[in-house]
Amino acid sequence: MQDVRFDLSAFGLSETARCSARLRKAVSGAPSPDAAAQRVADFFHDSLVAGRDGPACPAVAVFLAGPWSAVTSAPTAVELPDEHARYVTLAGFRGPRVRWPGARGSGRTHLPLPSSGAARDAPSVHRLLARLGVTTGGGDGAVAPRSDVEVVHLSGSRVGGVEELLPGQGVRSVLAFGGTLSPGEWFAVVLFSRVPLPAEVAPLFRTVTGSARLALLSGGRPSPTVEADAARTALEDMESLAGQRAAHLETVVAGLRSATRELRRSQEELEQRERELREEAAIVELLQEAGSVLAAELDLDALVQHAVDAATRLSGAAFGAFFYNVLGETGESYLLYVISGVDRSAFDRFPMPRNTQVFEQTFRGLGVVRSDDITADPRYGHNAPHHGMPEGHLPVRSYLAVPVMSRGAVLGGFFFGHPERGVFTERHERLINGVAAQTAVALQNAQTYRQEREAATELQRHLLPALPHVDGVASTSRYLPAARDRGTGGDWVDLIPLPDGEVALVVGDVMGKGVRAAAVMGQVRTACRAYAQVGLAPADVLEQLSVLVDDIAPGSIVTCVYAVLDTRRDQLRTAVAGHLPPARRDPGGGVRFLDEEVGPPLGVGRHRYAEQEVSLPPGSRLLLYTDGLVERRGRSIDDGLRQLRELLSGPVGEIEADCDSWLDALAGGQHDDDIAMLYLHRPEDASHQVVAVARDYAPVSSAVPDARDLVSGVMREWGLSHLANDMMLIADEMVANAVRHARTPLRVELRRAGERVVLEVTDSSPEEPRLIVSHPGEFGHRGIFLVDAIATRWGTRRIDGGKVVWAEVGTS
Repeated sequence: MQDVRFDLSAFGLSETARCSARLRKAVSGAPSPDAAAQRVADFFHDSLVAGRDGPACPAVAVFLAGPWSAVTSAPTAVELPDEHARYVTLAGFRGPRVRWPGARGSGRTHLPLPSSGAARDAPSVHRLLARLGVTTGGGDGAVAPRSDVEVVHLSGSRVGGVEELLPGQGVRSVLAFGGTLSPGEWFAVVLFSRVPLPAEVAPLFRTVTGSARLALLSGGRPSPTVEADAARTALEDMESLAGQRAAHLETVVAGLRSATRELRRSQEELEQRERELREEAAIVELLQEAGSVLAAELDLDALVQHAVDAATRLSGAAFGAFFYNVLGETGESYLLYVISGVDRSAFDRFPMPRNTQVFEQTFRGLGVVRSDDITADPRYGHNAPHHGMPEGHLPVRSYLAVPVMSRGAVLGGFFFGHPERGVFTERHERLINGVAAQTAVALQNAQTYRQEREAATELQRHLLPALPHVDGVASTSRYLPAARDRGTGGDWVDLIPLPDGEVALVVGDVMGKGVRAAAVMGQVRTACRAYAQVGLAPADVLEQLSVLVDDIAPGSIVTCVYAVLDTRRDQLRTAVAGHLPPARRDPGGGVRFLDEEVGPPLGVGRHRYAEQEVSLPPGSRLLLYTDGLVERRGRSIDDGLRQLRELLSGPVGEIEADCDSWLDALAGGQHDDDIAMLYLHRPEDASHQVVAVARDYAPVSSAVPDARDLVSGVMREWGLSHLANDMMLIADEMVANAVRHARTPLRVELRRAGERVVLEVTDSSPEEPRLIVSHPGEFGHRGIFLVDAIATRWGTRRIDGGKVVWAEVGTS
């Protein structure tokens, strides 16, 4: 058995070389040609396998042929055709026994060829050899091989007749190879294979044939010339095979390279297509997102930022801006802008754009301007004072400007820039036009919403006049319409001075929205003031109001808290009609909700309400409020009341700052209902009375040093020189921010109440300061961190036409 196996189903060039070498080694030293032939048969039988299925060849036959005269003992009964007759001998065989030469018995017998006896004595072998055409021909006389080496491969239906010779062995292919052994002598090796051999295996055995010839010659005494010729032929066959395989491999490699290039091109095309599809999907998603946001957004400031952010991303611009017109309280129009892609501070030092030749087409709504290089545009650079972009402006070559219009009116314009040439395409123009159309509709909705909201606030302001001054009481109030509702609410607050040092405190809520709720609220408030002036007790006032509501607005639900504070006796009497109870903070910081006597809402007919009396000495604080302060979506009233108690129990200061801070903590701009608050503080002595100083300034840079001088002087006047530097730093940032963003006069107000000083700056800009971390190299947004570090607390509150930014500092 050989220790090396060759898989016939995967026979290649490497197997050919190794098989040839192993074959010569296995046969080397054979004592005779017949012994060599047997070793050849044994080698192929044991070495050729079919994968893991065992031997590939159930039988291997080795035939030798030569002149009849070389046979020393020939059968006497054989008729020889002539003196040139040849013989063939099954010299080596491995496999099941076969009958040889037929009826005459078995054994190693020389079969004369060609002769009629061959076909008679060994019909199967005769037909096989004739079919293979290795050593025999179709006529009389000897037939030489067609060449020195022959390989015959039979497979499929061409293997007919083998079953007769090797029954039950499952032979599916026959491979025969052989040729001249020495002058006048031939050989043939026949492999009966269970493996269906492919046609390309046969040429490989041409090289194996040369090694088989050398192996068989080693069993005799060949002449040096014959042996050299056999070695030369074997070497030439190996070189020829190697050359063929090399050429084939080169062809395969060339094909693979071509296929690789094609695959790479296909892959690059697929990747490019995938990128394009991803970009298209991102654009579609962005358009859908922008459309849904713009359709739902009613807050003007958030809307314009969403619009410019989406448009900047769609255009691929380095930065984008959106300039838009806003009407002020007096009807005047002023221009605002938002930035995307870069920090807004990069544009703070530049003036607002004018209607120059480049900007005119956009600001007048004449059409889109798209330029691959705006600096080469003939309209560029003709307007003083800059004759181009101001010094320090971000570089712009590619330029795209799209007007935002509605019904022929210009609402604003998108402007996009990029430092490289040719960035914006016709497709970008179409996309931005789509966003501009959606933005126009959204702006109309937002401006309508803002007008309705301002109308609601204005109505409430007229119905809720400023609180009167009452000796010994510091008071303030707040009213905020619902953040998500356009309708006018029915919340109200009131403070009514009464004779003999008393003051009536009222907070109420007419459920519902619209003009009807406001009308009912106005009637109830007027009646309440009338009942208060005639000196009715809190319980009597609510009883009369209940009858009135039942008469003027049947079915309406109205809640109310009515309280009377006696400042001389430090007593507070309250009556509650279906309303949330007032919250009292005593001088020691303890908080109590006055909820012991709560009656039904107003409008249930005549009902006798109970009263509750508690002390409210100097140092105490009292908060009356509507449910919008403590109740909102996702938070129960109990949770809101718990949070309110925590705020009231914590540090308190100047009452205006307290109100803003609590509103921010409890509502944060997300309140679902109107909010009304009435907040009172009873100072302990005259030093806790509120002292205020206010000045108005134009929105110019000189307002900053003027405000610093005001703050410095007031701090010295109040004996708080140690706070002057801190308050001036706060004033610097707050006033500079107002000058930067406002377009109308601003107001600076200083208030002192006890141990607290509050600085307020009022301007017309809706943009609120935020704590934003600046990137390295940027200098914007840092002032508000300074305010946050110095102030005890700070915040903002929206007012009609703008905002108030405030900061509170302790005096100690």
